[in-house]
Amino acid sequence: MTKLLVIGALAWDRPIRISGPLAPGARLVGRTLDGRLGGRLGGGGANAAVALAKAGRAVALASVVAGDAAADAAFEDAEGAGVDLALVRRRPGETKTTLIFIDPAGERVVMGLDWEPKPLPELDPPARWPDLRPAGLFVRSAYPGAAAWAGACQGPVVLHWPAPGYEGRADVVVASADDLSAEVLADPLAAARADLGEGVCHVVVTRGAHGAEAYGRDGIVRTPAPPAAVVDATGAGDIFAAGLLDALSAGAPMEAALAHACAWGAAAVGLDSSAPLDAGPGAFRAFAA
Repeated sequence: MTKLLVIGALAWDRPIRISGPLAPGARLVGRTLDGRLGGRLGGGGANAAVALAKAGRAVALASVVAGDAAADAAFEDAEGAGVDLALVRRRPGETKTTLIFIDPAGERVVMGLDWEPKPLPELDPPARWPDLRPAGLFVRSAYPGAAAWAGACQGPVVLHWPAPGYEGRADVVVASADDLSAEVLADPLAAARADLGEGVCHVVVTRGAHGAEAYGRDGIVRTPAPPAAVVDATGAGDIFAAGLLDALSAGAPMEAALAHACAWGAAAVGLDSSAPLDAGPGAFRAFAA
């Protein structure tokens, strides 16, 4: 089967609209979803996969989720959006609570409650799914086994970076400038190749409202972000990467792929959501040369 594949979290976010930016000593008022700290579909993997499905792309998500009601709700919403969840594994236990604080400017702070560092679980290997050879792959979270799927991918592999422990193929790596040191930003391509090998062709650095730039063997491509009214920035980086994969898997050159990804990111910040379930027709268009 010809599908794109996303590897990453399938989560149940609990958004809180706050009356001002988080700051030391601030006294704020918060408004929860439905007035009951209600939840909505989120997680980096789901955010990207739903955007691809909205664009009409056949897409599967590989992830691991708990066995409780919150995970059931996330599973139902992602499946209802058209994402193939055959590669999602269920585990015993409860879903950890993730709070998303969204300030009046639409900027967000993500807080995982009672999180403890634990090894990520193993994904099903490609050998168990011989009919699935992805036409493109976005590794949002480097689960054990992600490298095997990268090896099985017949198209471009896009990796969210930094990705501690990942040792697989990565053609294009995507990183927020906020996550990179000054030393890495001085030469992102060299830093990525030192970390991931000479197979890295481009490093894409996102800068929010200031657009993005791609560092490649032939130089730097810069693209401004389209004007956007920011409602909620949650998931915009994941959806940017999904747009990049959409274009690259369709054969787009990097300049066109970067502009396409920026358009998807701009559309994402105008939605009141994590995963873009509320996106209307045409919000995310598949790349066309």
